[in-house]
Amino acid sequence: MLPILRRNILQALFNILRIRLLISFKTYENRFLLLLFVLGIILRCIYTYYVYNNVGTSNWADDWEYLSMGKQIADGNWNPKKENAGFMVVGPVIPIVVALFTLVFTEPVIPFFIYNVVVTSLLIFVLFFLGKEVFNKKIGTVLAIWGLFFIETYKYCPHILKEPTLFLLVPLTIFFIIRTLNKEKHSILYVFLASLSFTILIHTDERFFIYLPVFFLFFFLIKPPKLLRSLKMASLWSAFVLLLMVPWTIRNYIVFDQVVILTPRTTAFTSKLFGDNISGIASHFNDKLAKQKIIDYRKEEAIKFGDQYNVFPREYGSKEARCKAFINFWQPTYFKATFIQYGYRPQKWSLAHNISGLLFYGVYLPFYFLGFYLLIKKQNCIGLSVAFIPIIHSLMHAYMVWPLERYRSPITFIVVMVGIWVLTEMGKQIKQKFS
Repeated sequence: MLPILRRNILQALFNILRIRLLISFKTYENRFLLLLFVLGIILRCIYTYYVYNNVGTSNWADDWEYLSMGKQIADGNWNPKKENAGFMVVGPVIPIVVALFTLVFTEPVIPFFIYNVVVTSLLIFVLFFLGKEVFNKKIGTVLAIWGLFFIETYKYCPHILKEPTLFLLVPLTIFFIIRTLNKEKHSILYVFLASLSFTILIHTDERFFIYLPVFFLFFFLIKPPKLLRSLKMASLWSAFVLLLMVPWTIRNYIVFDQVVILTPRTTAFTSKLFGDNISGIASHFNDKLAKQKIIDYRKEEAIKFGDQYNVFPREYGSKEARCKAFINFWQPTYFKATFIQYGYRPQKWSLAHNISGLLFYGVYLPFYFLGFYLLIKKQNCIGLSVAFIPIIHSLMHAYMVWPLERYRSPITFIVVMVGIWVLTEMGKQIKQKFS
C-alpha cells in the first residue's frame, strides 16, 4: 500500500511540474529564451570538449590553485595551503564547488566544466530580464542573443576559474536590486535574493566588495522617491549581506587570529584600522614589494618578447602605470606588441582575439559613452547608475594596476547593453526623420 501511495504522490508532483513548465514556456518569449539556453548548452559543450580534448591543461595557470584548494577542503582541511603563500588567498566559492564535486564524483574536473557550461548558459535568461528591466524587451532580447555568442563565456568553460561564475552573478545581483526598485510587491524576497547573490559574488571575488556602498545607494533610486522605503530596503539588504558573511568571517578569525574580511587580500586596507597586513604579493595593490616581485617575475619574458617584436620594456612610475592601466582596461584590441601593467607584462593578441574583442565589445564602446548623455537627457536614473559600474570597475583596476581583459569581462555586458540601447534610439531618430 505504501509503495503505491508513494508512486501516486510522485506521479502527481510530476504532473504539476509538467503543467507549470508548459505554462511557463507557452509564450513565444519564454520559448525563445529556452531555445537560446539549450543552444548555449550545446555550443558550449562542443567548444569545451574540443578545447579540452586538443589542448588539455596546457594553458592552465590559476586553475591548479583552485583545484588544489578544493581537494584539500574535500579532505576536511578548511585551512588549505597554497604552495607559495602558506594559506588560501582566493575567495572560497570556487574551491568549495570543487570540493563538492570531488566528494560526489571523486574527479571534479569534468563536473566543473559542466557547471561552467550551465552557469554561462543561464546568463542568457539573466541578460534578457535585466535588459528588459532597465530598458525594454527589445534590448533584453538583443542582449540575450549577444550573451549566447559572447566569446568570453566560451573561453573559460574548459577551466577551473571564477570567471564563469562572475559572468552570472554580477548581472544577477544587479537584476534583483533593480527588480526591488521597480516592483514593490514581493520586494522583501528580491532584497534577500539580491543579498544572497551579492554575498556569493564577493565570496567568489573579494574585489566586488567595493560595490557594497554602490549597491546600497541603488535602493534610493525608487520612483517616485520614498525615503523610508528606500532606507528600509537598503538597510535590510546590508543586514542580510553582513549576516550571510558571518560563517566565513568566523572561519577567517579562527585561521588568522584576526578579523579578515573575505580573503587576506583585503588586509591591505583593513590593516590600517586593525590587524596585520597578511596580503603579501597577493594583494594586487601598488606597494613597492609587490610591484618589484611582479616585475622580476615578468622581466626575462619581457626581454625575449621585446627582442622578437623590436619593442623595449621599461619600468613605469606609479602615476604612469595607473594612467596606462586605465586606458588598457578599456582597450578592445592589441594589434601591436606592447607592455602593460608596470611595463614588463607582454601584450599582443592574435587576429581572432582582436576581431572578437571588436565584435563583442569594441563596436559598442563609443555608443556606451554616448549613452551617458542620452540617459541624462531621458532622466533614466536606474540606467545611468548601472552605466557607471564599468567606470567604477575601471578606476578600481587602474588603481591596482591590473588592467587584464579577464577582469573587465564580467562587466562587459553593461557596455554592450547601453550601446545596444543607444543604437536603437538612434535608429528611432533616423526612422522618424525619413518617415
